[in-house]
Amino acid sequence: MIINIARQQFTLILRSKWLLSFGLLFAFLAIFISYFGHSSGSGFEGFSRMSASLLNLNLLLIPLIALLVGGLFLSGEKEDRGLMLLLTYPVNAITVILGKYIGLLVSLWTVVTFGYGAALLVMYIAGVDVAIGVILKFYMFSILLAAIFLAVSMIIGLVAKTRFQALGASLIVWAFLVLFYEFLVMGLSVIVPKQSVLALLSVSIFLNPVEMIRVWSVLTMEGASVFGPSLYDLTVWANGFFGQVLFGVCGVLWLIVPIIISGIVLKRRVGNE
Repeated sequence: MIINIARQQFTLILRSKWLLSFGLLFAFLAIFISYFGHSSGSGFEGFSRMSASLLNLNLLLIPLIALLVGGLFLSGEKEDRGLMLLLTYPVNAITVILGKYIGLLVSLWTVVTFGYGAALLVMYIAGVDVAIGVILKFYMFSILLAAIFLAVSMIIGLVAKTRFQALGASLIVWAFLVLFYEFLVMGLSVIVPKQSVLALLSVSIFLNPVEMIRVWSVLTMEGASVFGPSLYDLTVWANGFFGQVLFGVCGVLWLIVPIIISGIVLKRRVGNE
């Protein structure tokens, strides 16, 4: 039943022209950064300026796409009563949530794959040598980022009463996590005692999936030097076994917990109908 719901959701979202627009925009920006970054002498080897630009593109655009896709489509189905109609069949709430999530995730995977594929094709035609290993790391982190924010968007879509509310909530969540969160952390680091700053920064990384993916990506591509000598102890710990395990565990939690919450919200909403 989960596969059937996922297939139906994927078919519906493929008809969306604005998702195609997002895909074309992502592909264009990925091509632009990759090609002109190489022309300026910055390649894919290690963590270069081009790698940083491509990472920032992922951290800005992918969360926005994922939040809008999940929030708007789910709230739209709820507003049109299509979601409630689906729940009249012998399926439970978590089955519906998983089916919707998988269908939407496949659509986002298609967009990200198209963007990276187009960039690689242009680089190949231009005769540019590309470190496939680095590109694959970017690609995997992009998929993980999309999966996490799509899971968060499921809560937004179920809680919002209308598409307009879902749109507003998605933009607020995106702006806070992507744009304002690091300023909040910087402000807190000034207030807390100096000996607590490192602990604050460490915790703040895992409380925001954007920062978690940013730091994890940089460490994986051996770019720890960008954090400076003041965070040397943090980077050494994060690069170690326990640090990498914690990154993995937190990534899984950011995927699972929002989906579980979405199932609970939907189940309660059905009970109140």
